Amino acid sequence: MSHHLDEIDAITRRIADLSEESLIQLSQYISFLKWQEEQWQPPDVWKMDESGTEAIWVSDLIERFADARQAATGNPAGMEIKVAPASCGGVVRRAIWQHPPAEGLSVLEYQLLIPLELDLLKLHFATGIRDGALLSDDNQVAFRIRVNGRPIWNHLVGGVGWESFSIDLPSLAGQEAIIQLITDPLGNSRWNWAAWGEPQVVGLTYPEG
Repeated sequence: MSHHLDEIDAITRRIADLSEESLIQLSQYISFLKWQEEQWQPPDVWKMDESGTEAIWVSDLIERFADARQAATGNPAGMEIKVAPASCGGVVRRAIWQHPPAEGLSVLEYQLLIPLELDLLKLHFATGIRDGALLSDDNQVAFRIRVNGRPIWNHLVGGVGWESFSIDLPSLAGQEAIIQLITDPLGNSRWNWAAWGEPQVVGLTYPEG
């Protein structure tokens, strides 16, 4: 207990030396950490919806990140894929950073076993370019999703702020789903600070009758 109090005292002394601007940033980050603790859940979990009639299966791709495979289709130089908070348009979210390589695509691949009971499968996520990136017409980035090798979604991003999406996935109940999150530099990877916000695979099973 004494060691814990000493750590708190040391942190408090360091905070006292921060500028007003840094204190504002620190306060925002502490709020984000608290929100992150409240949002944390296991990689796969079953829930009930608010009505208590539909079962919902959620697979959190951020929590599953360590098991995902990373690859570049060309020279991997410049590619960066990691989990970290991302601020887009001043809004911070749990995110996967996926800066594409200078040549080719960046591919983050998940292998999920989809429960047999599911009637409907969706992918919920947001896309954004992290604050501070200098984008123009010649260095936009494309976000793409493939499932079991089939392209199912594409989106071109060239501005600030998060954009949220919910897309239907193929019916794969009881099967393995290979889900690939892809970023494409479209020939120019400079400032392609691409981020996937809170990606989750969500399945529903409807009550009988």
